[in-house]
Amino acid sequence: MEDKLFLGAGSSLFVSTGALVVFGGLAILSAVFACWPLCAVLAFLFFFCLVSRLWGESALRDVEVRSRAAPGALFPPGEVEMEMHIRNRKLLPVIWLEVVQLLDENAPLIPADSGEVRRVSGVQARLEGAEEEEAAFLYKKFTFVMGGEQITWNSRWIARRRGIFRSRGLRLRGGDGFGLTQRERPAGGAEDAFVAVYPAVQPVSAELFFRDMWEASGGTRGYLEDPTVIRSTRDYLPTDSYRRINWRVTARSQRTVVNTYETILPRAAHFIFDGESFNGPVPQAEALEDTLSILTSVILRLDAAGIRCSISLCRSRDSGPREILGADGTPLEEILTAFAGYALRELVRPEEGKPYARPAEFHDYAVLALRDVGRFYYVCSDLARVRRRGLMYRLDPARTTLLPYAGASGGRLGDFAVVGLQTLKRREGT
Repeated sequence: MEDKLFLGAGSSLFVSTGALVVFGGLAILSAVFACWPLCAVLAFLFFFCLVSRLWGESALRDVEVRSRAAPGALFPPGEVEMEMHIRNRKLLPVIWLEVVQLLDENAPLIPADSGEVRRVSGVQARLEGAEEEEAAFLYKKFTFVMGGEQITWNSRWIARRRGIFRSRGLRLRGGDGFGLTQRERPAGGAEDAFVAVYPAVQPVSAELFFRDMWEASGGTRGYLEDPTVIRSTRDYLPTDSYRRINWRVTARSQRTVVNTYETILPRAAHFIFDGESFNGPVPQAEALEDTLSILTSVILRLDAAGIRCSISLCRSRDSGPREILGADGTPLEEILTAFAGYALRELVRPEEGKPYARPAEFHDYAVLALRDVGRFYYVCSDLARVRRRGLMYRLDPARTTLLPYAGASGGRLGDFAVVGLQTLKRREGT
């Protein structure tokens, strides 16, 4: 990539390799035929263009770029402060320096200042690397960056939708003082900036999950001991901890006894997100975004109430199946970042027939082996779009609630309880 961007598209033809060869060859030829005036002109052009070429090629040498974004994660709508540090580490000054970045019209972040955005079309758009006839790019120009000088440039960006933003594709342009040579190279240090734009938050009702947690909080199916509730006592065994000894009963009965405690199920919820059920020849993009928004809002409410949440994600475009468990104090930000970066997979395009979406791929055995995650909630687009032999049909119906976005608002599917995901929405103030 470095070689392809060696001379920028704005360079003059006079400094191209072919032009230098022509000027030098004609100058030598003129000297052979003793045509000294023409030889002097051609020699001047050769040395002038050669100096311009060498000056321009060294303009961006030892120029470093670092970027940082604050905050590194946020909910839309919101603003991010992008701080760019440009440092010229060599002694020679950089006469002019441009910072350019092609902007994706669907990117989660866009510059707030329209003065930092330039729009071009046609050939210029293709020169900027755009595939469309029109392109928008971030543009900032600096002049006379002295040797050892560092420039700090702050730029405000607006978060407008869910996604992961990285400051990749940033390019630097510089050149000589004559304006004949333009050097262009990617700014390799600009990948520092990483911003996760979470799904939007909306008002939701979480009574369904609170009720499930209350019904499953105790009983014979529990596995976690509650030290505040003593169920009975028994004789001491060598494997028992001294902390379990009931000293009052021991002193009264003259034999060592220990407490046995009530077992409970932890207050936890595990969400299984079947994102590929929203995929197809016509992806359900709006339904996917609304589903992630509802799911994010529910998890935030449950986390605030002290209910531990964990998720299983199917294979996406950029990552494989994964489980994010809260058993080890996994921060909520990791779940939200996974939602921010989720993208539907590419469709299968057979040689004959219509393209189709792949079935959701989970770590089935890893999910089925989970025992300490409380109740399962299977989130999908429509129950009719879920593969019949998929993970959903292997879950324990007694521990699972189905949450389809469309197609069913309640009732049951076999032994599974069904609750429409959209029924969890509520208006502000209700």
